[in-house]
Amino acid sequence: MAKKAPVSLGHGMLLQKNMQHNAGIVNFIGVFGALVAGLIAGIWGITGWGGFLYYLVMQMVVACLLFFKTGGQPKKYFQSGGSIFYGEIFNSTLLLTFILFWTVSHNYVHLF
Repeated sequence: MAKKAPVSLGHGMLLQKNMQHNAGIVNFIGVFGALVAGLIAGIWGITGWGGFLYYLVMQMVVACLLFFKTGGQPKKYFQSGGSIFYGEIFNSTLLLTFILFWTVSHNYVHLF
C-alpha cells in the first residue's frame, strides 16, 4: 500500500488558530516590552513628553524586531503585514502598563 502525499492547504491560506496564537504572542511581547521600557524610563528619570516619546521609540524597536523575526514577511504570519507596526502601539493595555511601571519605578528611585 502506497503512502498518501500530504494535502497542501495552499500557499496563501491562513489558519485561524495559528493567527490567534500569533496575535497572543505579539500581545505578550508588547506587554513585556512596555513593562521593561517603563522600568527603564523611570530609573533613568525620564519625565513629561520625553517618556511618551521613549515609549513610542521602544514599541517601534519591538515591532522591528518582530519584523526581522518573521524573516521580513509578516504577512505570512499575520492577516495584515503592517499590524505589527501600528496595531499594538496605541493599545491601552500596553500604554497603561508602561505608565504604571514608569511612575512606580521613577517614584521608587527618585523620591524614596
